[in-house]
Amino acid sequence: MNRVNLLFKRLGQLVLLYSISRALFLAFNFQSFSQVPPQEILNAFLLGVRFDVAAICRINGLFIILSLLPIPCAQSIWYQKCLRVVFLVSNIPFLIINVVDYEYFKFIGQRSSLSLLDLGADISAQLRQLSIHYWYLVATGGLLIFAFCHFLPGRAPLPPAAHGAHKSWGLARDLLVLIVVVGLGVLGGRGGWQVVQLSVAQADGFNKPALAHLALNSSFTLLVSERKCDAGNFPKLHFYASDEELRKEFPPAKPAGRSNPERRDNIVVIIVESLSADYTGVGRPGQGYTPFLDGLANKGIYFHNSFANGRRSIDAPPAILAGLPHLRDETFFCTRMKQLHGIGTVLKERGYDTSFFHGGMNGTMQFDVFSRRMGFDRYYGLNEYPKPGDSDGIWGIYDEPMLQFMAQEMSRRTEPFVTVLFTLSTHNPYKIPPQYEGLFAKGDLPIHETVGYFDHAVKKFFATAEQMPWYKNTLFVITGDHIGPPKALSPRLIDNYRVPLVFFHPGQQLPKVDPDRIAQHVDIGPSLLDFLGIATAKTLPFGHSIFDASYDGLAFGEKSGNYWIADKNYYLEYRINGPNRLFAQAQLDLPITDKPEVEQQLEKKIKAYIQWFNNGLRDNNLYR
Repeated sequence: MNRVNLLFKRLGQLVLLYSISRALFLAFNFQSFSQVPPQEILNAFLLGVRFDVAAICRINGLFIILSLLPIPCAQSIWYQKCLRVVFLVSNIPFLIINVVDYEYFKFIGQRSSLSLLDLGADISAQLRQLSIHYWYLVATGGLLIFAFCHFLPGRAPLPPAAHGAHKSWGLARDLLVLIVVVGLGVLGGRGGWQVVQLSVAQADGFNKPALAHLALNSSFTLLVSERKCDAGNFPKLHFYASDEELRKEFPPAKPAGRSNPERRDNIVVIIVESLSADYTGVGRPGQGYTPFLDGLANKGIYFHNSFANGRRSIDAPPAILAGLPHLRDETFFCTRMKQLHGIGTVLKERGYDTSFFHGGMNGTMQFDVFSRRMGFDRYYGLNEYPKPGDSDGIWGIYDEPMLQFMAQEMSRRTEPFVTVLFTLSTHNPYKIPPQYEGLFAKGDLPIHETVGYFDHAVKKFFATAEQMPWYKNTLFVITGDHIGPPKALSPRLIDNYRVPLVFFHPGQQLPKVDPDRIAQHVDIGPSLLDFLGIATAKTLPFGHSIFDASYDGLAFGEKSGNYWIADKNYYLEYRINGPNRLFAQAQLDLPITDKPEVEQQLEKKIKAYIQWFNNGLRDNNLYR
């Protein structure tokens, strides 16, 4: 029984390490839990043990079997050394993922999943710089791995197995022990006796959403996530019996009643890395870090309630360029194999020149491939930029020189053109060119100084663009790809998606719209087509033109299997496993319990969007 005792000691050490890792996760993200009662944190830790056991049993299935195989060499020194290697190699990568999530959680608001693979090439390319910047994570991970290896039970060789007259009984006993322990491992991997095995959704029973992520561990979320885009991973939803019934929940998919002929204006879309609405000063004189953008917003259209449809950079281009919101972790992955029509494709068919700019390395987040799918014929990345010395040495070209490069390249293009730029200087570790050190306000967060630098860069861009012949005939759209680090994390999902959205045209007055209406990323494409007077069947129904005065707007999103939806008056957090939470937009602090009809109406809406999204990706008929 020495091998059984050793096995359980080793697995027990892992349970302890996972609990320590959870405590470190709490410490690194204490801002998210500072208002949570200690009893609820304790409950999350206790539930977390169940998820830890499930992850450990799944990761170590092979190790458990190899540890108890009834073979003569099982207790030999070389076999036990091989077992230790298997144990360490199996578990160390998962411990590292948990350490990475101490900081990555702050950006995506959830534990990691297989969607990490969408960023795999970028992470490996930037591994050295990231390791230097996040040296404290490297040190923490190193200490955990050292403790794991140094205190690993069974460093001394096991005593030799006993031999004798009862050898046959010993073999039978060892087989029985193997069967029993493997059975317990299967039970632990399932998370218990229940009919349905343990899932991420079973952590979602806390009043504070962040507690679910405290109870979970990154190993478990990585193991249970899937990276498929087929019928097996997208079971068909039937909230609505037919597509005819489903369509009634969507606004009419057409331009907003425009009778004007098609226009030939140029289009420029600037997607700003990690730009939260909180960083701007629109409507808040003397606040924010974007004085030029604020002035531009006051001359054009600015929405006080505008939202991204995702939490990661790769979520923004599908929403903005194709009208496809992030409603599952696999969204970006699915864009590679499903039929999608981008704004570039629609405009190229009408004679537009199409270009996509991003100062990062070619291949970063697969923007080069995705932009071509969206109809953008030219991609300008680090390889195409003529002055490599303008790089920040980490992510790519600083915003100011990249914006100037774009302005010059646009002047070489034939009008009309549609151009998209994705900036990068406001990405952690928030570097600005040395000549600007000390020029911009430091603010309360490290990102604030780089937001000031971006604002300066876009100001210089417009100063250059004003001298260009195409300037007066161009509609500009500026938005953030997702929020940046907040001063204080909100327990409400909606607050994690607020980004600025500005429409500006220097050559004409834009149609009047309600600045308090709800707007979101998937509205940008339909709005551009509406402005240009273009009617096409190549748009998805998730967004709607902001120039339609008869429509008050809608916004929605998803995080960790939970959904949110907001109209002008109310905001609903819809949870598949309940309970829902309804708020009034005018008072987001206290849930409403006396308006079931409003809750039901918003729930119907979000179910309609979920069903169209899910079944459309499943069957490759998003444009049905």
